[in-house]
Amino acid sequence: MTVASMANSTMFQTLGDIVKTYSFDFPPHHMTDFSDSLGGAWFVSPTHHGLELVFLVPLFLAFTFYFGNQAFGKHTLNHRLLTSVHAIPKATWVERLLLALTIFSFGTTVVHKAVTDTLLFLMQPCHISAFLLIVVMVWPFESRPWVPRLLLNIYYYTLWGAILALIFPDLRDHDMFLEIFNFYLEHVLDIVVPLYLINNPRYVTLAPSPSMALFSFFLYAAYHSPVLHVCALWSGLNLNYTLVPPALDFLIHSGVYYRYVMYSAALLNMFWTRYLVMDNAHKLQQKIAQYRKLKFT
Repeated sequence: MTVASMANSTMFQTLGDIVKTYSFDFPPHHMTDFSDSLGGAWFVSPTHHGLELVFLVPLFLAFTFYFGNQAFGKHTLNHRLLTSVHAIPKATWVERLLLALTIFSFGTTVVHKAVTDTLLFLMQPCHISAFLLIVVMVWPFESRPWVPRLLLNIYYYTLWGAILALIFPDLRDHDMFLEIFNFYLEHVLDIVVPLYLINNPRYVTLAPSPSMALFSFFLYAAYHSPVLHVCALWSGLNLNYTLVPPALDFLIHSGVYYRYVMYSAALLNMFWTRYLVMDNAHKLQQKIAQYRKLKFT
């Protein structure tokens, strides 16, 4: 072993030791319990976690700022649309109903997490999505209207999480009254609400673009690591599978690289969600509205 390789080995070991010192006391890799969706383990080594925090996080943050400037910097049409001032119509009864259902679902989730002492799981992307949709619908448009507009347009790229949650529902540890029902209610609302709002005159819909898709991805990745990543290591909770993969064979068999498989899938998901699902839903609703207008004139 060369001096350089010995130094690298020692440096990596030190990095792993630092991560382990400030982390929860996890069981080793071979004791990973896939019947439990809440707790974590050293499925990925402390050194591997440390390397990701040191090298990936700066990239996530840098690209978030870069593509954010490309997508809606002051020089762009998107910036003018986000900050435009115009009359805002009142919410329809459909929007008010969706808001009430979303508040009920999110409130139910808060109660479940409080009773089971797992409030940190409110940081899960699907719960955050429900909360952000509530924020969008109740936001006073006379104050910084770009905030709900930007949040909603970012969400048009990221709602694939709710779609995949319904395709691959993880119901481990869902034992409380109404917990399974609310799981489906929340994720259905996470899809239905933006599908309704995308053609709603109260909101501004930005045209899909690669820069916006990449900004949304890197923002999502930066939320995943360091935010969820650090909180998971500290608390011992497997927040959004930062510590242990979901009980899906292809991810488990990916071993310590399962997180990179999930990152890669998330990047692709940003594009098909916005360009296929949301854009076609938007165009379909526009055609229906035009047909109704012609029919009744």
